[in-house]
Amino acid sequence: MFKPHNGLKTNLLEIKILIEMNKPLTLLIIIFFVFLKLNAQGTLKTALTNIKSKTTYDTLIYFGVDLSRVRIIDAPKISRSIEYSQVYPPAWIYFVEENLPPDGFVRRALGFPTFIYGQPEIFDISIRVDPRFIIAYDNNIPTDTIDEIVTDYILQSKSGLGLVLIPETFSKPRETATTWVVFFDIRSRQILYKTKTYGKCSGFGYTDHWAYGIVKGFKYFVRH
Repeated sequence: MFKPHNGLKTNLLEIKILIEMNKPLTLLIIIFFVFLKLNAQGTLKTALTNIKSKTTYDTLIYFGVDLSRVRIIDAPKISRSIEYSQVYPPAWIYFVEENLPPDGFVRRALGFPTFIYGQPEIFDISIRVDPRFIIAYDNNIPTDTIDEIVTDYILQSKSGLGLVLIPETFSKPRETATTWVVFFDIRSRQILYKTKTYGKCSGFGYTDHWAYGIVKGFKYFVRH
């Protein structure tokens, strides 16, 4: 069941009052700003500023992509879900690895003195998707579930700043990949910053098409 956070509850109350007061123009303005707020995308600059205000790190471990909770909104392909669940998750990880080179683009973008690529530490979990992950309706990962995902990782790394990309949905109607970018303290598993990114999907085939959305979303996050 959908549970709006406090800010959204306040906005919904304001909208209800405006409806009762019969102020349609003001209502439309409020709805517009609520939409912008809910779809705002964080940036790397904001993330690092927030993290540095709490603590400092010399080492960043980039754990790559965790596809374990992704859902694909693509109703015509539902019958292929079990088959695709066994084939495409590793292919998406390799595609992202090739197009967001950990020791190239990602290392330079993050700018930490010590950078480690830790995808192998979560690889087995990352490709373990729900066999019925292709669905007909939209899907969201609750923010507290993101915390649980990170807490449940069994990692060889014991300290430093962790970064993982957790795709939420690949939407055929919107041709968009929605991905959580999550920074966390490896020792305590405390989430230090998390935000959703949105990347337009393109390319041919199920591998390139959806994985491009992850790549584009992260590049937008880094460059804005």
